[in-house]
Amino acid sequence: MTKLISVILTGGKSSRMGYENKSFLKIKDKSFIEILTESLKYKSHEIIINANRDINKYKVFGYKVVSDKIDGYRGPLAGLHSALDLYKNSKEDIWFALFPTDAPIINTGIIDNFFSITEKKNKVYICKINNIIEPMFSFWSSKIFLELNEVLLKNNGYKIMKFAEEVGYEFINFQKNKKIEFFNVNDKNDYTELLSFSEIN
Repeated sequence: MTKLISVILTGGKSSRMGYENKSFLKIKDKSFIEILTESLKYKSHEIIINANRDINKYKVFGYKVVSDKIDGYRGPLAGLHSALDLYKNSKEDIWFALFPTDAPIINTGIIDNFFSITEKKNKVYICKINNIIEPMFSFWSSKIFLELNEVLLKNNGYKIMKFAEEVGYEFINFQKNKKIEFFNVNDKNDYTELLSFSEIN
């Protein structure tokens, strides 16, 4: 049986947001991290939060919290690596789904689309949402651990798509239902826009 672990990436510096932790920004009365965990818990066997600061704030939600095992803010792949590391010796068929903390409103239909792939011939599945490649929403086999470990030890940072190309990937196509879905908050203007979308929906 395929086991899916959702990894919420919160490990960045948030420099464009004035270093404010975006996980704790709110829509109405709920923080981004709360909205995400509530969406993902019904479609995931487990949720892991990848965080490099405010660790105790995350622990109150009751999920595993892991910091980057390789220091130096090496990007989203370093967050994935820290989650994979927990299961590197497992013999189970485990997949890891990536979700960034700064896109709190997701459509979990992308998880259904992933599970509908009965014969997974690749180690990576990248979402293409409304025909736009979105590597931060992606699914990764636990079998990539050694290759990812080697790449991160040799490089300060590594592009998700570059690594996906090296290990072999396919796209998962998805059409969103609302503008607010998968909307990414990089700065305060984006946050204002997200709040305006939430009033409409």
